[in-house]
Amino acid sequence: MAGAPPPSPRALPRASRGFAATLAPALAAVITWGIFSFAAAEESLAMRRGLVFASGPLILLAGLHARLFGFLHAPERMRLLPLPLRARAHWRSATREHGPGLLWSGVLGCAAVGLSGGDSAGALAVEFAGFVVMAALVEPAIAGAAALLGRRFEDGSSLADIQRSAGGGWTTPEAVVHLYAPALGLGLAALLALPGQLTWERWVDGKALEAQHVALSLVPVAIGVGLRLAAGWAYAQGLWEAVPRLAEATVTLAGPPTPEHEPAWLRILGPRMSPWSRLMATQFWRLAPLPGLRLGAVLGLAVVFALRGDPPGVVGVALAAVAVGIWAAPLGPMLRQRHARARLAGSLPLPAGPRQGRGRSAALLFAAPAVILTLVVALRVALAGSV
Repeated sequence: MAGAPPPSPRALPRASRGFAATLAPALAAVITWGIFSFAAAEESLAMRRGLVFASGPLILLAGLHARLFGFLHAPERMRLLPLPLRARAHWRSATREHGPGLLWSGVLGCAAVGLSGGDSAGALAVEFAGFVVMAALVEPAIAGAAALLGRRFEDGSSLADIQRSAGGGWTTPEAVVHLYAPALGLGLAALLALPGQLTWERWVDGKALEAQHVALSLVPVAIGVGLRLAAGWAYAQGLWEAVPRLAEATVTLAGPPTPEHEPAWLRILGPRMSPWSRLMATQFWRLAPLPGLRLGAVLGLAVVFALRGDPPGVVGVALAAVAVGIWAAPLGPMLRQRHARARLAGSLPLPAGPRQGRGRSAALLFAAPAVILTLVVALRVALAGSV
């Protein structure tokens, strides 16, 4: 309708983050917790302080692409680009997706450090939280820099030469910045957080803080705030050109859409399954990156926990929970596609479940590996408690 106001950023479609935004940071946090627990057992405070500096980028990097996905990479961004929306609306919509993901990774990281044991676990968790705060200031600048430098520059210019040389022919020149900006941005956040972490350690150790210590801690914060304020401006300058260039690079790198081959196990079980269950199983398998590795991890842990002499401890239960979550991650995208399946099957002579986009037998097939591992862990823990 002519003259209608543009939609609010809250009304714009949300980008799908999936496994990488939730379970990948959880897995990194479990690994970090195990390493910190080992260091606590060794009573090495210096080692644990060094691990805070190293594990912060590890946990945040695990979900970084998913948190920044909505700024430039999301298909929703490309579809919304022709609408009469200001760059500020795109920016606010993407930052609404970025905040919860960063909070999730930060809480997991602080919990992994704080629950590792030892007298200084709480102080180390606060130190980790300082890095998360700095990452909250720097990460939006990654998207801003990627938008600003993801444009096509004039041939013969220094920026165009850098794009071509840094890409090495692996992708289009405009997409080269996306290869380097995430890691460099988190590295910058870790560097800016370091003075504050060292000042905090000095205060925890009972040493006096002088004016230069406080100043060295506040200067990086000011730099981070400046980067955060400049990020929106940089994003607005490059959004309209960087998004189409990135979409073009994605299609060029991925190639034309071709259906994947059916897995061998599905060809064997196919005659015993209904066509709808076979369709659901194929969709689940194709939505899961490295499906064989995921299934092997779940069933392998079930066999190990069933045959080992000692019941699974806290680490074992945590690993089982992460494995189950990784295996079940494709269920989220499948549930979001239920309405599309319902439109496809609504006019076919199928039972009520498939006409609504659901498949009960396929759901049981998906849940079987997770149920097996959960039952094995629960039985071993219950039997150990009853002895």
